[in-house]
Amino acid sequence: MAKRRAAEKITWRKVKSRNASAIGWDRERRLYVKFKDGSSYFYEHVSRQRAVACSRAKSVGGYLAHEIYPNHHAVKIG
Repeated sequence: MAKRRAAEKITWRKVKSRNASAIGWDRERRLYVKFKDGSSYFYEHVSRQRAVACSRAKSVGGYLAHEIYPNHHAVKIG
């Protein structure tokens, strides 16, 4: 339940992507991703710099695939 409450406290930023609709980051170094299919995940131990880079990437999906998925543990939250 604590994980869900943490996700409610973050500010989501809409992104232009084929699969992701929004991302956010919290002070506990979790990158949150809402996907257009309705699912949501957070990825642990993501630096603020990496979260900002993801939100500004030319291809958000490409950044997630190459920098986030292989290097950070995912937890499904929705």
